[in-house]
Amino acid sequence: MAVTILKILVSRLRFIGDIVLTTPVVQVLKEKYPDAELHYLGDKMGVTLLERDPGLSRIIPYDFRASSVIEQFRVSALLRREKYDVALDLFGNPRSAVVLFLSGAPMRIGGNFGWRGKTYTHPMTIRERLTSVAFHLRYLEPLGIKESYRRPKLYLDNAEVNEAKAYLASHGVKEGEKVIGLHIGATWPAKVWPAKNFASLAELASKWLDARIVVTHGPKDGERFGEFSETVRAPFIDFKPRELRKLAAVISRCDAYVSNDAAPMHISAAVGTPTVGIFGPGEPDIWFPYEQELGHAAIHRDIDCCHRDFCGLAGEDYMRCMKLITPEDVFEKVQEILKNRNRESL
Repeated sequence: MAVTILKILVSRLRFIGDIVLTTPVVQVLKEKYPDAELHYLGDKMGVTLLERDPGLSRIIPYDFRASSVIEQFRVSALLRREKYDVALDLFGNPRSAVVLFLSGAPMRIGGNFGWRGKTYTHPMTIRERLTSVAFHLRYLEPLGIKESYRRPKLYLDNAEVNEAKAYLASHGVKEGEKVIGLHIGATWPAKVWPAKNFASLAELASKWLDARIVVTHGPKDGERFGEFSETVRAPFIDFKPRELRKLAAVISRCDAYVSNDAAPMHISAAVGTPTVGIFGPGEPDIWFPYEQELGHAAIHRDIDCCHRDFCGLAGEDYMRCMKLITPEDVFEKVQEILKNRNRESL
């Protein structure tokens, strides 16, 4: 006899870009269980991006700035009161494994990573090389669901989009003007394309495309932004958002967005903006699961690379994988996107 599933918890506890990459799981679950409540547990800041998602009934923020013991107890008690039928852990670190175990959900699905696998009723061992989207969707197999791809999506309302339009207008952007977004930062040093290259790209886009340039950067990108602003010889709009949803809204108004392998790259693709991802040690076959026909493209030089977050090479070889990507390479890709983009099916 089939078991009725009334309430499902999906959790990706950390990392903003990875939270965006789990949205296909929400889409598929809502289609399979249209009458079930879907709740999402994740980092307090990251899960704000999931607001307005029509598949979710509730978003549960995890505050990593709070006392770890107190926050873990608070969240575990909350989850236990919800009485979930199914809980999916799409992260699988010690904290997320313990929290989902304490939820008491009779069916708990998560990665079979060491001792954490023992906290799940259905530990998953996945050895194939998959895109990040396909990897997350594999966790639905214990529910009898087989899917390999859905497009990651974030949802904005009209008020948010209009606010972004007003912001750009306040900086002199006229209706119909071409807008190119650039994200110059990244979490890990080895994933950062040189700021001087972004400056050259901004100059090329401004001169040859007559585009307005919007530069986005985070709180830890001060040094990179300083180098960019001192180097660039083209006008630009400096956008340093305090809220992720405001960032998503402004990116949604760009005609194209160029980003290092970082969270804004995933946000851009998920709001439907044609996106160019610049990859150094990252692996685009895993971390750039976006469709070329919608104008998305990854730029990567296939060399013998360590794939680490910190480059271990010295001298001229330092950051060689990034140095081999020129501003002209990226500009050519932006031109191609603007010529052939197709956003109608988003």
